[in-house]
Amino acid sequence: MLAVLVSVFATLVASAIVGLASEPPEKMVIDGPRFETIVLGRAQDGGLPHLGCERGCCVKARRAGRVETPACLAVHDRSTGGLLLLEATPSIEAQVGRLHELTGTTGRGRSPVDGILLTHAHIGHYAGLIQLGREVASTPGTPVWCTPRFAEYLRTNGPWSQLVELGQIELREIVPGSTDGATAPVAFEPLPGLKVEAFLVPHRDEFSDTVAYKVRGPAKTVLFCPDVDRWDAHEGLLERLLDGVDVAYVDATFYDGRELPGRNILEVPHPPMVRTMELLEDVGRKTPGRIRFIHLNHTNPALTDLELQTRIKTRGFPVAEVGERVGL
Repeated sequence: MLAVLVSVFATLVASAIVGLASEPPEKMVIDGPRFETIVLGRAQDGGLPHLGCERGCCVKARRAGRVETPACLAVHDRSTGGLLLLEATPSIEAQVGRLHELTGTTGRGRSPVDGILLTHAHIGHYAGLIQLGREVASTPGTPVWCTPRFAEYLRTNGPWSQLVELGQIELREIVPGSTDGATAPVAFEPLPGLKVEAFLVPHRDEFSDTVAYKVRGPAKTVLFCPDVDRWDAHEGLLERLLDGVDVAYVDATFYDGRELPGRNILEVPHPPMVRTMELLEDVGRKTPGRIRFIHLNHTNPALTDLELQTRIKTRGFPVAEVGERVGL
C-alpha cells in the first residue's frame, strides 16, 4: 500500500521545483507563480545555540556567532505584497526582518505580517505571539489561525488572553481534517486565492492539539509538518499527508534517536530522519528534493555536519535552507 501511494506521490510532484536543492537560498525563486513559500527557520524550538547546552555543537556555534532559529515558513503574495507566517517563534523579530529583506517589503510598521498560522502550543511555535502585545509591536488585530482547542487556550490563559482582549490578535478557528481519513478538513483562505487545509497529527498535546498544513497555490502545494510523534501512529497517516503535495517540509528533530543522552526519548517522540528516509526511499530516488527536512534539534548532526548533509542530500532528502523558496 505504502509503495503504491509513494509511487503516486512521486508522479504528482514530477513537475515541482527544478534545482531547488542546489541553488543558493536567495536564488531559489521560480518565475511566474503568484505565491511563494520562504523558509525562515529550520531548527527545533530552542534553536542553535541552545540554552543549557554545553556540547560541542552549541559551544562552537556560540564562538562562531552562528544562529539557527526555530522552524518557520512564510508565504508571500507577489502580486499584493501579502505576508503570512506559519508559526510565531521566539525569533519572530529576526525572522520577519529576514522576510521583509527577501521580499523587498518596507513600510509595514505595526502590521509586519498579514496573518499567522499556528500548528500547536509548544514554545518554539507560538511564543513569538507575545511580541505582538502592547509592550512591543502592539499590532492592530493580526489574524491568527488555529484549532478551536488552541484558540480556547489562548483566550483563557495569560499573557495570551491580553492579546485577545486588547484586539492585538484576532483568533480565527479552523476545522482540521483527520489523517485517519474519518473527517475532511475545511479549507480556508488566509490570503485571497491561497487555500490552506489543516490536518490533525499525533503529538504531545498538553495545551492544544497539533496540525500540519497543506498550502495550496494555483499550481503547487506545500506541506508543512514540523512536529509529529511517529508516522505509524495510525494506518495511512504519512500517505494522506503527502497526497497531492509537491514539496513536503517534514519533522527532522532527530537523526537516528541517539542525540539525547540522559533523556528518555519517549518523552519527546519524533520519527528519526533515518526512518523517514527508509519509508520514502522511492520518493527520494525518483523525485529528489521533494521531501525536505526541517525542525532539527540542536544536537542533530544533520544541522552541523556538512558531510552528513551531503550524504542525505545525495539520497534525495535535503535539509531545508533558510531563504529557500517554492513557487506555488
